[in-house]
Amino acid sequence: MGWQRWGGLTLLFLGVALSQGMLAAGSGHSLFLKQGVVKLGALWGWGWNYHGQLGDGTFLNRNRPVLLLQGVVAVAAGEAHTLALDPEGRVLAFGRNEEGQLGLGSLASQGRPVRVEGLPRIVGVAGGYAHSLFLAEGGVVYASGANVEGQLGDGTYEMRKSPVRVQGLPPIMAVVAGYFHSLAITREGQLYAWGANLSGQMGDGTVESRSRPLPVEGLSRVVQAVGGGSFSAALLGDGSVYVFGLDSATPKRLAGLPPIVALAAGREHLLCLTREGEVWALGANESGQLGDGTQEGRMEARRVEGLRGVVAIAAGDAHSLALTGEGILYAWGRNGYGQLGDGTRENRLRPVVVKFP
Repeated sequence: MGWQRWGGLTLLFLGVALSQGMLAAGSGHSLFLKQGVVKLGALWGWGWNYHGQLGDGTFLNRNRPVLLLQGVVAVAAGEAHTLALDPEGRVLAFGRNEEGQLGLGSLASQGRPVRVEGLPRIVGVAGGYAHSLFLAEGGVVYASGANVEGQLGDGTYEMRKSPVRVQGLPPIMAVVAGYFHSLAITREGQLYAWGANLSGQMGDGTVESRSRPLPVEGLSRVVQAVGGGSFSAALLGDGSVYVFGLDSATPKRLAGLPPIVALAAGREHLLCLTREGEVWALGANESGQLGDGTQEGRMEARRVEGLRGVVAIAAGDAHSLALTGEGILYAWGRNGYGQLGDGTRENRLRPVVVKFP
């Protein structure tokens, strides 16, 4: 549940860590795009697979990583579906599709990757709880799936089995899917939001859902945004982080943080990556997703101990991932489906190493 953008063979992330697009996490599954020296990325996945969201042709949960695809340049995870992007700008979708979130024109879930037809060249993908966003070359955004809160941004509240164009957006550089809302960033750093707004996650000072995008006022030079279950967060060019939907319906700056270069949002927790490669966390913690050795939630951001040299982060429903520059992948939090990839199904209150074959 995040955003991806690529150009040529290099992932582009508006100034954040180049590795940031290598990780994605859904409700109970995790994904890692491992870059090779010669070949394009190898996509690995593990965890919950009841709907085929690992795309390995089975519906078996995996507590260790399995190789899913070769030649992938970007990946995104929804609650129980996965979107992968190839070098030609084609989207491969798999997993749950009961509300059309795969954009395949049907409601049949898929246990193996299937190409999404009818789209122009795509440069970015994002997955929400049951909807998907597709960013086309030139900045046009398309969406499919559930739309009861207006999260598809087409001016209706009707489910869409095939991608439809999001209405009223200027050229977009990055797309973001929260659980039931959507976000997009323009080339000038203006943030737009639409969809569910019961907690103020659109940042417009109201709790009224919207079926068309509106600019989030009071923010400028946004370089990244993330969406959780009922909140949004925006990273500005100066390294500051603003959150809306937790205890404020307008953007509120997070205090006590060093300069940040990347964000990741779970259902109710937020991860922040510093310039020095440290991870800070806040929010819900019932499964240990904050990585502090406790199960006590907090609204004050604190550093996750034991992590150094981190270049990419991701957050699932209640688990977290962090990749170091040395290629070591750590995970912590909920592990009932094996989404931590450590060979067990035990929750972890502190980071553990993901065990690759």
